[in-house]
This record gives sequence, C-alpha cells and structure tokens, in this order.
Amino acid sequence: MSLNRHRRNRVTEALVGAGIDILVCGRQDNVNYITGAHQLWTAGTRPFGPICTLNTATGEVFLLSTWDEGIPDDIPFDHLHGITWNGSEVTRRVAATPGMATARRVGIDSWSPGMAAMLGAVAPEAEVVPADDALARARRTKLAGEIDAIRAACAVAAAGVAAATARAGTDTERLAAGVEAMALAGSSTPASEPLVRGSTVDFGCIRYHYEGGLSRTAGGDPELTTGLIRACVPGATAADLRRAAPDAGWLVRGCGMGHEPPVINSRYGTGEVLKAGMVLSVGADTGTDHRRDIVLVTESNPEILSPEAT
Repeated sequence: MSLNRHRRNRVTEALVGAGIDILVCGRQDNVNYITGAHQLWTAGTRPFGPICTLNTATGEVFLLSTWDEGIPDDIPFDHLHGITWNGSEVTRRVAATPGMATARRVGIDSWSPGMAAMLGAVAPEAEVVPADDALARARRTKLAGEIDAIRAACAVAAAGVAAATARAGTDTERLAAGVEAMALAGSSTPASEPLVRGSTVDFGCIRYHYEGGLSRTAGGDPELTTGLIRACVPGATAADLRRAAPDAGWLVRGCGMGHEPPVINSRYGTGEVLKAGMVLSVGADTGTDHRRDIVLVTESNPEILSPEAT
C-alpha cells in the first residue's frame, strides 16, 4: 500500500472515531498529508478556503488544483477543481461533494465567517466541529515511509549547514552558500528562517512535504543536548524532559510536515507524553552555543535522524 493511502486511512479512521462524515481542509500541511499532492508552494498568509474535502464513508477526495501535474493517481481528474474568486462557484463545488448535503457532522481545520455561511448553506443538517484533534492524532506518530522522508530532508539541511560552515566570508555570503547547497541537494523550500550568525548555523527545509533540520555552532559543546535526547523515550513526560534539559533555553517539538505538536519547553507542554514513532526537533541554545537535531522516538534508544554536516 502506498504512503498516501496509509496516511489517508489513518486520517479516515481518526475522523470516523470522532463521528465526522465530511472533512473540509484549508491548512496546506493537512492537505498534503491526506492527498500527497505536490502543489504550488507559496510563502506568507492567506485566507482560509476549502482546498480539500474528504468523504470518510467512501474515501473520496476532492482537491483544489488547476491541473493534474503532481496529483497522485488515486485522485481522479474529475475530482479536481480550479482556482476561482467566485464565491458562488466555490459554494457550488463544495455542495457537490458526495454526502455533503446529508452529513450529520462536518469537520474543519480552519475557520472564517464566510466558511460558516457556506457550510450552513451546503450542509444544513450538519454540526460543524473542529477536526484538529483528530488530525493531530492521525499524524502524531510516523509511518516508516515518513521517517525515510524526514531522514532525506535532514540530509539536505545538513548539506546546507556544511556549506555555510565551510564558506569563508560574511554571514550573508555564508547564508547564500548554505541555501544554494540545500537547493542542489534536493530542496529550495525553507522550513524556518535560515540562520547564519557568526559560528552558529541553523537550516531547516521541506523536501517532498517533510521537514528536516540541523543546527551547529563551530567549536560548541557536542554534549549540549545529549541528556535531552536520551530522555526522548516512550512514556517520557514534560517533567522528565525538564529534568534532563541543559541549563539553557531549549525546545522539543514535533517534526513532520513542518512544525507539529507536541511543543515542550520549560513552560509549555505539561501533560504531553512521548510515544514510539514520534519524530522530534530537539534543540538548545546558551546564547553562544546552539545545537539542534531531529530525533526519532523508538522502543529502545532514541535515533538521531540528522546526519553530521560534513
């Protein structure tokens, strides 16, 4: 079974468990997870729109796309609809989703006044509910194919760190060298603002939807995050991570299709419990020494997915 199908099955199972008949998605990471489509990447913010709808009973997906380039074969061409600024046309397309008119519960991952009015018109009998928790449950632990994709993205980030570290010149020139190296290694899409500040370099990228990252300070302490990484085991709580954390600013957060839950530091994340299969960005910063790795929580010892920058 393809990775796309495995992910969609996970989402469908989570939505059915939440009693959701139809999902309407506007967040690009959720759309990517459900469809596996490679769509145009844009920077910045945008208003919420129904990019993807999923019928949990049939598994049918309807997707906003002006063409079928980059669209997986299991999404038929007649399930695609093009971009339009006509609100009536958007409403008509969403209303045409099989099962929408009779849905009892519609899940959403974003909201706007316009969306409220539209869903009230196209699904008059439905209760509209947030689907964020169900989607987060489906995405919380990673499939084997996802781990491979994250590992490959980490290799791209490491190429950028290596190039920026090796380059002589100003921080701007070194930053350019690192970004160029990442593009040549397989991705020009940043997951975060690339950082080159003196001896510290931090790069993150998105490659085929998945995030990779790495941060190093030349001459820094290689043990800065060792205790924190060792604490990333199944059953570990925020309190366990805090006890293992260095005397520095630190952050442990989910890593997948960009930043994901959980988010744990000295103040946030109480109540979070780690599970095998989670992938985490584990970082610490003393002000002069910064170190970050992408770490897989396994049933035994944590596995660092970030290669060393060489």
